[in-house]
Amino acid sequence: MATLFSRHSLVLQTSFSEIKRSAREQPVVAIGSPGSVGVREVKGREFYYRQFYDARGRKTASYVGPVGDPDAEARAGALRQGIEAAKAIAREVRILAAQGYVRVDGRTAAILGALANRGIFRGGAILVGSHAYGALLNDIGIRAAAFFTEEVDIARGAVLAIAADSRFEDILAESTVPLRAVPGLGRADPSTSYKAVGSDRLRVDLLVPGPASGVTTRAVPELKAHAEGLPYLGYLLEDSIEGVVLGRDSALAVRVPRPERFAWHKMFVAQERSTTSEKRTKDILQAAVLFAALVEDAPDALEEALGALPRGARSKAIAGAKAVIVRLDATGQPRAAETLRQLVGS
Repeated sequence: MATLFSRHSLVLQTSFSEIKRSAREQPVVAIGSPGSVGVREVKGREFYYRQFYDARGRKTASYVGPVGDPDAEARAGALRQGIEAAKAIAREVRILAAQGYVRVDGRTAAILGALANRGIFRGGAILVGSHAYGALLNDIGIRAAAFFTEEVDIARGAVLAIAADSRFEDILAESTVPLRAVPGLGRADPSTSYKAVGSDRLRVDLLVPGPASGVTTRAVPELKAHAEGLPYLGYLLEDSIEGVVLGRDSALAVRVPRPERFAWHKMFVAQERSTTSEKRTKDILQAAVLFAALVEDAPDALEEALGALPRGARSKAIAGAKAVIVRLDATGQPRAAETLRQLVGS
């Protein structure tokens, strides 16, 4: 019988909690590897540069300032301190990843780092999708099947509290990952998605709550961008928590949905997809993992989250729950299966 999930040891969970604290406290996320601060001589003068590998693994350098200049000396000193802290985090992240904690690839980490550096998550944006699921697995302290995804889903409920000059496309460019706006379906339709150039499938989607039926396009003025409006996304975004995404060499403070709402929303979303969609199977499994874990940790939260589910989404969520019950039964989770049956009256 397949195992749905397993618990990480308390030692590993404590280590993760320390990384989460460090991620919240770091003022700036390094884009790319931590690197080092070196000196280059140009036309007889010495200058500080940060040398590092960027999100695509290319060796590069960024200018800091002239040696001897007070401001440049201060920046170089602060960079060195930040690099040492980042290296310490990177060592711990590698240990956790080796034990089954979920870690994103370098390009995704760079994109999230660029957004974090501009205060997007502090301002109210929420990471959703499979990357949020991976962050929730880590936060709960469980090891389960994570899903490879090339989609970075950023959701916005209320207006973001960010700098007035913010522009989503410019912020993405700061990740050093080449991304281009994807044209809308109609000639006049604005883009809501940004894709890596060429045949690369990496993309960033901007999402907002939409009407109860259908998908719309809505303006996000504070980001000078547009987003895809999805039915009942507001339910997922109403109650979020602090989270952390582990990168290749970094830990990134983000906001993610509460796991109990994530589970119910996945049950709903699974019924919105076609029966042949691979994502439908993924939705059911993610919902099953989180539900089974939370039955042990926070059963009352699951019931409260069901009570908060909008009436219009309830019938589809219950239909999705029946598929989750089948998965729970098949993976040896009788307590979770029975709890879910009782909650949905099946």
